[in-house]
Amino acid sequence: MDIFKQGRSESTRGALRFFKENFNKADKVKYIILYFAEREWQLNPELYHQYAIVVGEKAQLWMSSLTWGYTGAGPYALLELMQIIDPSITYEEIQNLEWPGSEPIMFESVEGKLVLQSLNEDVKSLISIENDRLPWELI
Repeated sequence: MDIFKQGRSESTRGALRFFKENFNKADKVKYIILYFAEREWQLNPELYHQYAIVVGEKAQLWMSSLTWGYTGAGPYALLELMQIIDPSITYEEIQNLEWPGSEPIMFESVEGKLVLQSLNEDVKSLISIENDRLPWELI
């Protein structure tokens, strides 16, 4: 599966633009995974503070600068991204997600609706790198 990663973004608009420019590469969206990686970022500044990962049938899109769990530009940009997939998602749903969270947040696309689910081993394996580590897990 191809992975397209956004470079460091100065703005949420840049992340949203990256998503819109690459959305067709993902094909049908299966999952959206949100992860706050503050601890890992403090140990490895090459990582981002947070990730929004869109997992499609053919590719994954990795973005930073899209946030959740409070009010502001980051949650509004994430809302705009998610409403492209599921127009029924509300700003309150994005605002009420746990921030910072110790576990990744996962939405599964079920018949055109994004449903909040627990990250399971099957989905974890889709976004894992060598030795089944998630990209933000440190050795």
